[in-house]
Amino acid sequence: MTANSVGDFLDILGKMPAHQNLFISANQIIQLQNTFLKIISPQLAKRCVIGKFYNGILVIYADSSPVAAKLKHIIPSLLNKLGPPQVSSIQIIVRSCYSKNTTINNLIKRKPLLSQVATQNLRQLTLAMPVSPLRSAIESLLNHCEPAFYQNK
Repeated sequence: MTANSVGDFLDILGKMPAHQNLFISANQIIQLQNTFLKIISPQLAKRCVIGKFYNGILVIYADSSPVAAKLKHIIPSLLNKLGPPQVSSIQIIVRSCYSKNTTINNLIKRKPLLSQVATQNLRQLTLAMPVSPLRSAIESLLNHCEPAFYQNK
């Protein structure tokens, strides 16, 4: 499947009523991440990432306590620039699974994780689908993801 056909597929999928909220949320997070990266220093940007955004709360994951402390000091500035009414508060979470030498950029290069439920559902979906570029893409995703040891709710 080429990049254009994947983009076309995502455009079509994003217009389907069942998926519109997901795509709206994803686009909000992408816009917030882009704005966030413009606001903070490049050194800090390597050590943190926007995690999620819900009910006006922006969650930022930091790779260490010192980075989290620095982020907490600049929360008022971040709130002012990311701004109301969209972002009403910011929560900083230290991701303890990082090693001292791990940066957010290194984590992004890792294989994506899929929960056991997601893996099972995608496998069932591929079995029900005819041979197609979409089926091949899902099978490729399943082959390149690492299993997660948690379950999505």
